[in-house]
Amino acid sequence: MSDEKKYRLAIGYRNSSDVEELREALVNTDIKVVSYDQDAQRVFDNAIRLDADIVLITPDCMGYRTAILQDLLFHHTKSIPVVGWVEARSDDGRQMMANGAAGYITLPLDAVQISNFVNLVHEVVERELKRRAQGETPAPHPAAAPEARAQAWQSRVVAVYVPKGGGSHRTTTAVNLSVVLSHVTMGNQPTMLLDFDQTKGDCHTMLGYIMASEMKIALARNLRIIERGLYDLIVNVGVRYAVQGAAMLNLPFIRNYLVDSPAVPESQLDLLPGLLRPTDNGSEEFHNRQMILDIARTIIQQVRRAYAFTVIDLGQDFSAPLHEAAIREADDVLVIVPPIMTAVLDTRYALQSLERYFGDLNKFRLLTTGYDPSFGLSEREMVDMLGLPLVATIPFEPLVATQAINTHTPYVLTDSGPLGNSLRALGAMYLPQLQGATRVKDNKIPGFSIKRLFIRQV
Repeated sequence: MSDEKKYRLAIGYRNSSDVEELREALVNTDIKVVSYDQDAQRVFDNAIRLDADIVLITPDCMGYRTAILQDLLFHHTKSIPVVGWVEARSDDGRQMMANGAAGYITLPLDAVQISNFVNLVHEVVERELKRRAQGETPAPHPAAAPEARAQAWQSRVVAVYVPKGGGSHRTTTAVNLSVVLSHVTMGNQPTMLLDFDQTKGDCHTMLGYIMASEMKIALARNLRIIERGLYDLIVNVGVRYAVQGAAMLNLPFIRNYLVDSPAVPESQLDLLPGLLRPTDNGSEEFHNRQMILDIARTIIQQVRRAYAFTVIDLGQDFSAPLHEAAIREADDVLVIVPPIMTAVLDTRYALQSLERYFGDLNKFRLLTTGYDPSFGLSEREMVDMLGLPLVATIPFEPLVATQAINTHTPYVLTDSGPLGNSLRALGAMYLPQLQGATRVKDNKIPGFSIKRLFIRQV
């Protein structure tokens, strides 16, 4: 999280494995990744908003067009040079340079390409600074559109984490992202939502489920009943843990504790409800920290084999075993930070501890929620204070968000405005075919039914 890095880089990529390899290679250099995205227009927007010095982009990026090279080069606030990121056997590098790119590197990445890129960034940015100081303007290039390419994606385990609770929209984000990836009108991928908040789980409430002991509220609010979840799973494993360890935790066993599938109609979303009461984590089982850690990690390892995506909602204390398991097993950790100075500073300090505890922050990404530029804290300031690349900005829409929670209907299914669109765009980071999927279905709250109350009988 060094503040000494000089060159601010925005990335447009196709495959997440490529960008992760590049980010890891740049850790000890003076190049700071301020954002990365699979949508070319958002790459452009991020580069301007976050004051990038240079852009690295592949022509395979969704929505790529050669005009972006010119638009960045001649932007009225700051000229931003572009480096191409192309397949070694293609002619894309030459075409990009013919349309204004300052150079290119090739895939697959290796030590030579990384070294070439670092040197190219130094050369190009310094040349641009010198040119600007002398009042010169770059020469325009003719445009030529390359062929569109198919998008690739990888299955992922995504942990949604917030170092400071209260108004962060962490659970809301986890639930809506899961629905985006799983719903038939959007991603339509098998998705598991694990509620690993060790204080108390709330994912089930947002999706319209409630404990069987709350029958009166269930009848009044048309909620569905659940009788067991993560706590019951832990208790049952705990009885035999001393003999079997976590070996009994296979997928059929785990599925006994899920809500009736699917958790959302017309989706492939499964939900493992979290701790239903705040007192659950004070039970005897949670005194055995190693057992909880083993159980949690085994659940994730088993689930990821059967689901395209696993989204994990976790609480603040990263050393709590449920939370630690989620962070260690996740491919990505989305760090939710609202544009509030106390939250930003608390996150900054937490990241320092996280780096010492887990070794590095390579899998951590910044996602700012409840954002409004009039609040007085810019995205660039947040990126600079936290040292994490920005993957998405979720706007401030309290009415839409609150109504969605109170009606137990994820807003990605009902909202065609900025809030719903921003979450669908976040889903597109993992599933590129979601790009442009802004149409929502008219989902009315279903009528009351006694039958729908009883999801599972023990």
